[in-house]
Amino acid sequence: MENLQEQKKEAMQAVGEYLQKLIPGIGTLCGELQGNRQSDTDVFLNQCIDGLNWVIEAYNRASDVLDAERIHSSKQEMNDRLMDLGAAIRDKEDGKIAEILESAVVPFLKDLAEAIGQSAHNGE
Repeated sequence: MENLQEQKKEAMQAVGEYLQKLIPGIGTLCGELQGNRQSDTDVFLNQCIDGLNWVIEAYNRASDVLDAERIHSSKQEMNDRLMDLGAAIRDKEDGKIAEILESAVVPFLKDLAEAIGQSAHNGE
């Protein structure tokens, strides 16, 4: 059982490192979606969403090794916003995609990065 907890901590550390790239990447993506669309914006969007999916999957499997108090979004609230995000992506609503990413997803990712950093700092 200790081995599983250790693996979860390692997974969260990998997520923390990845978030250092994903969060700024989503910021760049939002700029593109808000009127500075590039020829590869759709590819970039897919890459960011793939990364987001990986982070959420890892979080769902290993969140018990983190300080949950640092995550200010409930899982249900985040699920609802992700459903909205999926609909906006399907409907190709760039402005709505950017709004959801900025107002819900990035704050969650920043909270997650902080929780991961705090866990590592505390040696948990």
